[in-house]
Amino acid sequence: MKFSQKERNINWAPLLPLAFVLGLASCGDGKGPSSSGGSSSSASSGGKAEKGPTTGRLLDTAVGGVAYAASSGATGTTDEKGIFKYSHGDTVEFKLGSLILGKPKGAAIVTPMELAGESSARLHNLLILFQSLDADGNPENGIAIPPSAAAAVSASINLDSDPAEFSASAELQKAREAGGVAGPAKTQAQADAHFLSQGISLLSTNIWVKHDGAAASVIRASAGKGGEYLEGEATPDDSCDANRVCGGNLVSKAGVEYGAASVSEFDTRGFKFIGKPEIDTNLQAGLSHPRPTWRLRTDGSDLIASDIVTVQRERKQASLFGELFHIAGTLEISSSKEPIKTEVKESRYSRMENDPKGIVGAWASDPAVIKTPTYFFFSNGKFMMVDPIGDAEGAGHASCGGPGIEFSSYSYDTGSKALTFKGFTYDTNGCAGFSDNGAASVDISADGNTATLNKTDKSTLTLYRVSK
Repeated sequence: MKFSQKERNINWAPLLPLAFVLGLASCGDGKGPSSSGGSSSSASSGGKAEKGPTTGRLLDTAVGGVAYAASSGATGTTDEKGIFKYSHGDTVEFKLGSLILGKPKGAAIVTPMELAGESSARLHNLLILFQSLDADGNPENGIAIPPSAAAAVSASINLDSDPAEFSASAELQKAREAGGVAGPAKTQAQADAHFLSQGISLLSTNIWVKHDGAAASVIRASAGKGGEYLEGEATPDDSCDANRVCGGNLVSKAGVEYGAASVSEFDTRGFKFIGKPEIDTNLQAGLSHPRPTWRLRTDGSDLIASDIVTVQRERKQASLFGELFHIAGTLEISSSKEPIKTEVKESRYSRMENDPKGIVGAWASDPAVIKTPTYFFFSNGKFMMVDPIGDAEGAGHASCGGPGIEFSSYSYDTGSKALTFKGFTYDTNGCAGFSDNGAASVDISADGNTATLNKTDKSTLTLYRVSK
């Protein structure tokens, strides 16, 4: 039977099952920590917006020799560490010779992703340009662009051209010759491969958190040992996916992940992250089940996750059942050729807040490894433990708890050093952690880097600060 391509009106009201009603009721906006597309960096500094002069870094690896001018007046050339000066809230113009590379918002980390905007060709060509002008041709030890090479870069260079043509262009070769750079220019494949090799290092610059008074998510990663990551979710059970399509089975729940981290490709939104978990108790939450269009990047203050999701239909009625009967009365089946509307949805993780002399910050049982119980004390009086180990079984001791997380309120008296926990909203690691054997007091070392927790069972636990 051939269907008409015109819209057809079908009355579905008698056919709607109860399961649909329940699914509609459960498919809201998600129930994790609140976030928005805007910066959440204020959350990591106790709600205070950062002001005044600061520094950032221009990175592929560190890129030195690029001129910059911040909107507040700071000017100069990036040094061997890629450092430039700006003030919070500035835009910063970067140039080589007379060629403007980009005018991104000032940030702790700026990469060719920020310089390129939404242009894929520009992103690849900026990588080719930086690496091809490196004095020794080896970006692994940093990129140092000779002043004579930078001065020879002309505004006529087309950063939006085909990358293969850009790599072979006479304008690029002229700048290389002016700077005495030996060897051939980098190809797109070579330049992309090097930038991809920096992905995990860039993403692991900080411990990342997204939290409010009711829930929290944390990510800790390391570029060493082949790339490890630890991720914790203290969030409600959810049966809806990223497009808020809901079913009868749980999609995500509170839990922990630990495993190997890598990146497989990148675009202007960020790196495509691949998590291969060794431990995964949170179902599809966290990093173990990334969607094909999910990307990660960082500006040094925030970890920015973005995805391409289906645009949700605008709600027409105020109540659930009013909305239900509105869509049940007349469902429009549109042409199969009509494109599905999508949008880029962004979510931000803040740099973990840190009081260098106080308890606020992230602490670990072993600071040298990622697979270790890690403890997060937030300034809003909330506590989270991310435990990839649980209660280990030993001779004469049966395990009473596996890997998991804890989330509760805490209070700490700096005078008496008393530490108390109460109201464990989440506790998925059994007897491990503080839910069954809380801390009575905590002694923080003079330098603020070590804490000794005296527990109620008279045992002690030494923790090391891993936030910065």
